[in-house]
Parts: sequence; structure tokens; C-alpha cells
Amino acid sequence: MGAAIWDTIRDATQMSHSRLDAALSKLDLAIPRYYEGFLRSQAEALFPIEAALEANRIESLIPDWTLRVRTPALERDLATLNITCNPLPLPEFGSAAEMLGAVYVLEASRMGARVMLARLAEHPDSDAMNATAYLRHGFGKRFWPSFLTLLETHPAAQNDMAGVVRGAETAFAMFETTLRPMENIVVGFTRANKGNGYAPLPG
Repeated sequence: MGAAIWDTIRDATQMSHSRLDAALSKLDLAIPRYYEGFLRSQAEALFPIEAALEANRIESLIPDWTLRVRTPALERDLATLNITCNPLPLPEFGSAAEMLGAVYVLEASRMGARVMLARLAEHPDSDAMNATAYLRHGFGKRFWPSFLTLLETHPAAQNDMAGVVRGAETAFAMFETTLRPMENIVVGFTRANKGNGYAPLPG
């Protein structure tokens, strides 16, 4: 499988991806407030992205979309922990290429979810372990490699790589926006609990 389109998106969105990874790395999931904030931020971006994709008939581009969609799993986790959220407005995807770019971000996030779950599993007695449907979604399904195959061979992506990048940047920006309030929580919570058994988070 060629990787020309994947390489183009990865290079074009490298800074956005790095910023998001850096923000997520600061979340100590052993602290319930952090995990709840993580789920809330994910929902506030994921719900409108998936809703916009479905409104634009993403299933016509990705036949197994109904297996990939994660809104129901995340809704279950929010209900389990009694978390409310305020989703962002639906994004506007102007082309099939932009939709594929957004799905690229969603599918790539599954790898980050595995890392998060591994960190959370270090605290098996945490209530958060009862709310991991979102992080576990798609395990064993090979959604990432199968999406890359589709992306590399889809005419919409081949003919409009700039559109794919735009869609990916739109999705990255939404996740960055919803995660930003957590940065203030991290700073405030860490300062308030110095000396109370919580180690300062890395800067």
C-alpha cells in the first residue's frame, strides 16, 4: 500500500497533532476530575464531528461506518460517570475529501485511546474503569489499517489532497478547542494539591 496521502496529511498536521498529544500527556487519569474532563472534551468534539459526517452521508464513502462510529460508546461513559457536556457546533465539510480528512483524525485517535486505557489500567480500583467503552471501542477490528487502505485508494482523496488536509485540520482544531479548558484545570488542581500526595504534572 502506498502512503503518499497518509504522509501528506501527517506532515501537514504535525504541529496540530503534537499540540494535542502534549496536552493529553499532562492528564493524570488517576485523578477522577482529569478523566471526567478528558471524556467531556472528547465528547464535545466527537459528537458534532460524527453528526456532521453522518449528515453528509459518510457511509457512502466508508461502508462500515456504523461499526466505526463512537458516539454511542462515549454517551454510555458519560452517563456512567454522570458527566454533562456542551458540544461544539457541527463543522461544515464541503467535500468528500474533507470528510475523509476528518475521519483520518478520528481513526488515528484510536491509538491514543489505547495509551490512555493502559495508563488508566494502572488504577484498576478507579470508578473510571467502569466507563471505558469509548477507549475500548474497536479493539481487534483493525480499523486503522483498513481506513488507510481506503484513504490511499479513494478517488476523492487522490484528487483533492488539500481537501483531506483541511478536513483533518478542522477535526484537530475542534479537539484542541475542547481540551483547552482542561489545561486550566490541570494548573489549578496541581497547585491546590501540592503537598497532598499529588505529584506535579510535567510541563
